[in-house]
Amino acid sequence: MSLIDRYVHEVGRHLPRTNRADIQAELRSLLIDALEDRAGPDPTEAEIITLLKEHGSPRAVAASYHPEGQYLIGPALYPLFRLVMGIVLAAVLGAQILAWTVAAIIAQDPIAPLHALDGLLTAIPSAIGSVVVVFAILQRFEVRPDVEEKVWDPKKLPKVDEVERVKRGERIFGIVMSTLILVVLVFFPQWIGFVTFPGGEFFANPIITQYIVWISIAIVASIGLDIYLLWQGRWTLPTRLAKIAMNLLSITILILLIQGHTAWLADHGGGGWIATFKILPENIDGGFQVIGMHAFRLAFGVAVIVTSIETLVMGYRMLRDAFGGGAFPITIPLQKR
Repeated sequence: MSLIDRYVHEVGRHLPRTNRADIQAELRSLLIDALEDRAGPDPTEAEIITLLKEHGSPRAVAASYHPEGQYLIGPALYPLFRLVMGIVLAAVLGAQILAWTVAAIIAQDPIAPLHALDGLLTAIPSAIGSVVVVFAILQRFEVRPDVEEKVWDPKKLPKVDEVERVKRGERIFGIVMSTLILVVLVFFPQWIGFVTFPGGEFFANPIITQYIVWISIAIVASIGLDIYLLWQGRWTLPTRLAKIAMNLLSITILILLIQGHTAWLADHGGGGWIATFKILPENIDGGFQVIGMHAFRLAFGVAVIVTSIETLVMGYRMLRDAFGGGAFPITIPLQKR
């Protein structure tokens, strides 16, 4: 991937989706034409770097495509606005989760979920409005943050790698589902279980309740990382390391859950599936309890395998990026697109 492609891709990250592709195509054509006029069909890397430095940093180029006067928050302030907004929303969400946990575990408040929901419905619009007002005032007085490097270096452009991009839908889905699971764990642990047999009684899983605190910590950390990835837009070395650390924590908790279920099954005559089915005619309720606990243990075992594979793949990608090269040739033939 040439420096020009990386440059155009980075400019596109700061453009709205509606006209991003058109602007990127126009910019790429403009750069290639200028480079061919200056250096011919086989420019050197040094000549490409010189051209990109003259053209300006990706953030400044993206901002040049939008007149400042028509914005409540203009392109120059928008990246900082997005970062601050993400931090504020994460802080609000984290504070509410902490409040839920304290109310449920320490204060034993039975209507804590309703208080938490009311707090979110009040705090989030207030936080968004406050940040928007502050940045609108900054825009009105044409305050410009000095966030650009004094000497911009095209060699520091990030690689264009679709694998590195964060899948926003996947992250949002993960946040929603993790939050729902966290609410059930903290406020309704008695719902975690299964019906012993059709029409029978509900059996609450006694092992999961022993590890609710650790499971909740892992889920909160996962939610925080997903929120940060939504702001970042791409995977980086620190976020990959954080993800690997969280996966290792999750694997440890899953192994403890598997061991806990194995011990419970051993105490209740559930050494294996065949032995379990043998006791069904004599004790149908107890037999279905054992089957349910077997199913939970199996699910946790599958989760360990999946999480381990994900961790190994992420570790491999980190090593590949660190030792797999990535250098660019001195001469890069360009073709008009």
